[in-house]
This record gives sequence, C-alpha cells and structure tokens, in this order.
Amino acid sequence: MGNPMEAIRRQTIHESAREIPVLAEADVLVAGGGISGCAAALGAARAGARVILLERNGCLGGVATATLMANIGNHFLTWSGRQTLYGIAAEVVERLVAAGAASPRWRHPAVPGCTMDPERLKVILIEMLEAAGVTVLTHALAARPIMSGHRVCGCFLESKSGRQAVLATNTVDATGEIDLAYQAGADLVEHRGNCSLLFKVGGVDLDVFVAFLEQDPEGFPAGMDWVKDVQTFAANWRERGVFFFPHYGGKKWRFLRECIAQGEFTDCIPPAFNLDVLGMYSFRGRGTVVINSNYYIFEGLDVRVLSQYETHAQKMCYYVADFLKRKVPGFEKSYVEHIGVDLGLRGARYIRGRAYLREEQMMNLKAPVYFDDVIAVGVAQTTADGWPHFSDLTCDIPFGITVPQGVEHLLVGTGKAVSSDKEHKRIVRGMAYCMAIGQATGAAAALASRSGLSAGDVPIRDLQRELLRQGVWLGDRERLRQLGLA
Repeated sequence: MGNPMEAIRRQTIHESAREIPVLAEADVLVAGGGISGCAAALGAARAGARVILLERNGCLGGVATATLMANIGNHFLTWSGRQTLYGIAAEVVERLVAAGAASPRWRHPAVPGCTMDPERLKVILIEMLEAAGVTVLTHALAARPIMSGHRVCGCFLESKSGRQAVLATNTVDATGEIDLAYQAGADLVEHRGNCSLLFKVGGVDLDVFVAFLEQDPEGFPAGMDWVKDVQTFAANWRERGVFFFPHYGGKKWRFLRECIAQGEFTDCIPPAFNLDVLGMYSFRGRGTVVINSNYYIFEGLDVRVLSQYETHAQKMCYYVADFLKRKVPGFEKSYVEHIGVDLGLRGARYIRGRAYLREEQMMNLKAPVYFDDVIAVGVAQTTADGWPHFSDLTCDIPFGITVPQGVEHLLVGTGKAVSSDKEHKRIVRGMAYCMAIGQATGAAAALASRSGLSAGDVPIRDLQRELLRQGVWLGDRERLRQLGLA
C-alpha cells in the first residue's frame, strides 16, 4: 500500500472511490440556511417545489443569528417613506415586530436599520419553513456539488451520518462564499476580504449612554452609516425604540479618540485591527447591545488563517467589553452575554454572471434605473447633501446577476456573491436584499424544475408573475404595464 505520510508530504493524497448513499431527492436544493437560503427555500416551496435546505450550523439565519448581526438594514423605504421592498424580507420584519423582537416603530427613513433579537429570528425562520413544507437538515455541510458535465445535479453533504448525496433538478447556492459554485467551476472572481466577530453585552443602561453622547454633540460621529447626527440618533432611540450607533462610529467619536490618545484603549492588537469601529445595535425593552468591533484581513479562504482569526476575535470581544465597562457611562454593570459562533466574512468570492451591477446604478442617481429582468426594487443611496443616506430614486435588481456562467442548473442566492462591483456589493449584501435575491432565485429554481429547465433559463415573465403572486413589488402599475405584467 505504501506509506501514506509520503503522500501527505507531497501535499496530496489519493481518496479511494466509494459508493455514496442517496439521502433524498428534491426539485430544489438550497445549500446554506442563512437568511438568503431561508428566503430561497421559502420562495421555492411557495412556488410548489419539493425543497431541501442544508445548513452547516445547528440554527438557521447565518449572519443574522450565528454571526449575531442584529440589524436588518432599512433598504425598504425611500427618503420620503415609500416602501419598495416587500415579499419575504418584509414578512420577516413584520413577524419580528409581532413577536416583540423588534421595534414596531422602525419604519422611518431616518432609521438606518431594523434592530432585532437574533434568538427569536431563529425560531421565526423555523416556523416559516415548517409552514411551507421545507425539509431542513441542520449540521449538514454542503460539501461538494454532484456534477454531470457542466450541470449541477445536487450535492454531497457531510454530517454525523457520514457522507451522503442529495439529488435535485436545480440548486441554489446560498453558502455566502458560494462554495458549490466555486467547486462546480463557475466563472467567478476571488478577492481580498475582511471579517469580524460580533458579541452581545448585557446589563447596559442605554438611556444613560445616549444622554452621555448628547453631552458632546460635536464629538458624535455624525454622517456615518446613515446616521445624520446625535439628534437623529437620540430621536431614533427615544421616539422609535431603535438603538443604532454607527458602524465605524468609533473612528470619529471624540471620547474614544481621546481614550486611545491617553493609552486607555488601542485599536490594534495584531492580527486584529479596527477594534474601535464599535457598531452597536439594540431596541427598546432590551438591556443588551450587540457590538461589532474587530477586523481581520484575509486573502483566500484558508482554514488555518480563519481559525486563527476566529479564536483571536473571541478574546478581542472581551477586550472591547472590558473597556466599555471601565470607561463608558451606561456600561458600568455590563457583561459579555454571548459571542457569535461564526466570523462574519465580507468578500472572498463573487460570480461573473449574465448581468452585472455597477456602483453608478445605485449611488447618486439622476433617474431611476430599470432592468427588464427585475426581481426586486432597491433604493438608491445619495451623498448629495453631504452625508450618505437613501434617496427617493430606485434601482431594479436584475435576475441576471444571480446566474453564474460556466455551470447549469445552479443559481447564486446570496447578495454578497452576485455579479456586481465591489462598491455595489457593499449595498446588496445587506440582509434585506439578500432575502429578496434569495426569494427570487428559489422561485426561479422551482419554476424551472417544473419544466425541466436550468434555473437560469426560466422565462422571466413567468418568474416575475410568480414573485408578484408571492407579494414582491416590481414597480407601480405603469411599470408593470411596461413589463407586460399589469
């Protein structure tokens, strides 16, 4: 047989061929049970498909729950308050509010995001998927696509039951880093990324903290992360029950800069940096705050590097929490309640799709942007009056950005990996758009499977009619008439 260590020294080892049992067959397989994948599974099931959803963790929600990002960005409303994003994304927020897991007053253009309870979101997603008849497998890693030429026929999964196979007519890759599309040979781009680990702090008096920030209005990080000024920040808390301290706000918060200058805190403990970004999220009725305040740079998805960052980040969560407890009013009795179980990865991979979104198609627009294959309507961002916020102009999200080239019967259902440039991706990777993109790819996969088509070849008007039936908004009546959908 030879010495297996010889092969290891050569950096490769032969894996013997073996028969893999087929666990199940489905019309649509969704790989990844994050918020995108859940929306994809729901979109497919509501379109009449038999759906299997694979999730590597023991809970659903991904970045929103396991990573602990407790804020769904407010990409729902134009600056004048008109809602353009509906469907599953809006349904999830409505269910959070009904469950007391988000503020009922979040719906205001000055509110940067719907801050929410990630723990309750886990159960809300379970309830929605159960009602739709989706088969959910947890602790089931979508390990490798099953290929027939360029066609994806499902995937191999790894679990406590060993390696098994799930066969499907069409597959939606919602793994975040598009692991299946990558291994299937899709045309994609790999690029430098960064990551961070969030944590939750309990025992915080947010009223005291807000009052402390108001004592130095000029020292508040105004104009960052869609927060205009300290007055808007305080009004969101007192009037609307939404606590949203801007991500990267610590970079311009005068109090923190002075603490760093005096040696009370440092923003860099290698390999971590940006320990001072201090995004903070909560809502009325909670004595807890979720904090996003460490960064790591990665080139490629090397498990050794990411493991080092993940374990280091857990220590950094306590470093930041200890500083807040010692120095910041309102945090005197605070304590670390929970640390996210996954790093939040920004970047890494995205596809070169059938269509491509550019920054100028959603930033500082002069007129609305339309696409014939629209699957959702986004809100453009503007800096025309000196600070970034959402405008009254809209931008269609096209189906073509989800269709990878070089493979068939596969769609990409997560906003961070669709076909778009880096700046635009910073917007469409938000949870609201991820759910909208997920719902559309799931519905497309279901309709295509019914006709034996590759999901990317689904007739676009059929898909749009199905999305309208599922409550998605694709434009006003005149726009629908232009599309032949009125």
